[in-house]
Amino acid sequence: MAVSTGSYSSGGGGGNRTDDGGTGVTTSTTPTTTPIVSSVQRLYGQNPVDTALAIAKAEYSNKLSNVVLATADNYPDALAGSVLAYKLNAPILLVGSSEADQAKVLDYMKSNLDPSGNVYILGGTAVVSTDTDMEAKVKAEGFSQITRLGGTDLYDTCSKITDQLQVKSGTPIVLAYGGNYPDALSISSIAAENQYPILLVQNDGISDVIKNEIATIKPSKVFIIGGDGVISSAVESQVEQITSLDKSNIIRIAGQDRYATSLAVAQYFNLAGQSICVATGNNFPDALAGSVYAANHNTSIILADGSLSDQVMDYLKNKKLTGATIFGGESVVSKGIEQQLGQLIGD
Repeated sequence: MAVSTGSYSSGGGGGNRTDDGGTGVTTSTTPTTTPIVSSVQRLYGQNPVDTALAIAKAEYSNKLSNVVLATADNYPDALAGSVLAYKLNAPILLVGSSEADQAKVLDYMKSNLDPSGNVYILGGTAVVSTDTDMEAKVKAEGFSQITRLGGTDLYDTCSKITDQLQVKSGTPIVLAYGGNYPDALSISSIAAENQYPILLVQNDGISDVIKNEIATIKPSKVFIIGGDGVISSAVESQVEQITSLDKSNIIRIAGQDRYATSLAVAQYFNLAGQSICVATGNNFPDALAGSVYAANHNTSIILADGSLSDQVMDYLKNKKLTGATIFGGESVVSKGIEQQLGQLIGD
């Protein structure tokens, strides 16, 4: 089954970028960090690490039992992490490479994580290093319950994250392209809330370790996110062979580009929450850090560029929004988008 199918190739990659100065929560009406968003709220910081911390501080007020750490510098090892973080009721904290950024994360953990709490690190030591860097610092602060979910490559890491979920046989799964981030991020909050594992695949095939995961889960449905320019029809054929599913239960959701795909995903699942989350489609950290926040609010993440398209605005108008949350400063999600959302909520 194809939904809004299109062929495209999502360009771009990982990397750092700088948000607007300042760290915290801003709103276009009354500031709020309560679970109910009743305005346009912006969660942001000076960089991706600060934005992730702002999101965590806005969402979690009680002592935490778990946190999830992912690198701020690249995306593959963290793309499947939203589902695990939601299950653990844990924020995703981004680990930067500088001493200052790492100190901020450690300070947050010291203030908010129970001393006997669990720290989950996504990725191998080449991603979030061990003896000389973050893991050693976490241990030095007295946190001893550390679980590293890292493999020989991004597909192996994805498999280890999925194993941690302990999903029941028959659970639907999501397949997203492992060579880029937008499509996995578009589905991240929905997959998290429904506890559908996100499994990463190549353009023209499925790695053996992911094939084994699919065979073990025996999914009742498979959602493929992205057009056949991103995940080819060969992958669909492999899914059929592994699962013996009828084609009607292999559902491709896609648009002509990453922005249209994020809208197609939101339209297909159409979560009941009357708020929406918006993040830039030009980089991964803000949407990744915001994925659990969005899942907690029963809403999707819309990826945006310069402005929200007419199609997005029509969709949001029909949802009768009562609130919206923007992840990132005005340099990544413009003031114009904030104004567009404000008009919807004010109508």
